[in-house]
Amino acid sequence: MAREGYSNIAIVLGLTLILTTITFFNGGSLYWKIPSMLSGILLLFTLYFFRDPEREIVSNPHHILSPGDGVIVEIKDVQDDFVGEATLITMFLSPLNVHINRVPISGKIAFVDYKYGAFKAAFAENASEVNEKSVVGLENNLMKVKFSQIAGALARRIINYLREADEVTQGDRYGLIKFGSRMDVVIPRAAKILVELKEPVRGGLTVLARLD
Repeated sequence: MAREGYSNIAIVLGLTLILTTITFFNGGSLYWKIPSMLSGILLLFTLYFFRDPEREIVSNPHHILSPGDGVIVEIKDVQDDFVGEATLITMFLSPLNVHINRVPISGKIAFVDYKYGAFKAAFAENASEVNEKSVVGLENNLMKVKFSQIAGALARRIINYLREADEVTQGDRYGLIKFGSRMDVVIPRAAKILVELKEPVRGGLTVLARLD
């Protein structure tokens, strides 16, 4: 279970216990039973959302791993200030995906930039540009990679533990986005893309691209 979800779980658990107790002392009144059942369903969803499964990361310095679980929704060439000539890969994270985010390559954190913005739906075409996000630049002796956690209409809480000059290992957990959103990964254009549009990916397991 992701520790970032403990407070959310505690709140929903407390609400469920209160409503269940009230229902019990009111003889199972339907007036209280329905909200009690709904809060129980919400508790189950919250527990499911903040799951944090162990994953066996296969480290490879030439691979760029997916930083999160989701579905690929965009692949396009871009010119990036940090990476240079690059390819942008965007993935959409539904509320049912695992939301733990992982580092795509090993290396040193060049910068961490939190940008305040809007909370448009994560699937909106310009969400990457206008929505609130946390952007990380990471580099090693082979490549530079930039990856972003992007808020959405429901996902308004971005958690990122990385700091400038941190040394990180491929597949390390580094944060999460609460309740669904999207992630962008900007990689060198010279890398060979190994995923396609609409393909599901898994954080720390799916290889997005390979740089030979």
